[in-house]
Amino acid sequence: MITKTIGTDEIAARIAALGQEIRADAGDAPLFLLGILKGASVFLSDLMRAIPGEIAYGFIDTIRDEADTHTATALEIDFLRHIDIAGRNVYVLKDVVSTGIIENYLLAQLRLHKPATLKLVALLDRPSLRTLELAADFRAFEVGEGSYAGYGLELEERWGNLPWIGTV
Repeated sequence: MITKTIGTDEIAARIAALGQEIRADAGDAPLFLLGILKGASVFLSDLMRAIPGEIAYGFIDTIRDEADTHTATALEIDFLRHIDIAGRNVYVLKDVVSTGIIENYLLAQLRLHKPATLKLVALLDRPSLRTLELAADFRAFEVGEGSYAGYGLELEERWGNLPWIGTV
């Protein structure tokens, strides 16, 4: 059973405001939104339409050891080979930021590609679960423990198509 936690109107309003916050942060500079598959795909789609000005985007995938649920070690980052982030203002979009381990690793790897700026944007941020020092530069919603689904977030390959976010 899934219970609605964040409604469609609340999501739309927050994404619109977040788009304005990101544009204010970047000024008139062109932006590159880098979504982490697959959970950030709906988030990226809506957010890029909420940011005025020049926007480009791409996706990457992180592959991790599913058996390693305590440390969530990122084993491999699958870059789309045609993406060059050198000198670009990159905003990395993540569906849920919890422990921060994967995001910390990913950001360190992305810095090697020398972006002009590199910011982390969370759809759902769970800072109470951090196991290391990491702050999302932007977040749509701060949430607590629990399992979330909807708005592109799947749980056991279900409920990603819901237009709202719920807890299971």
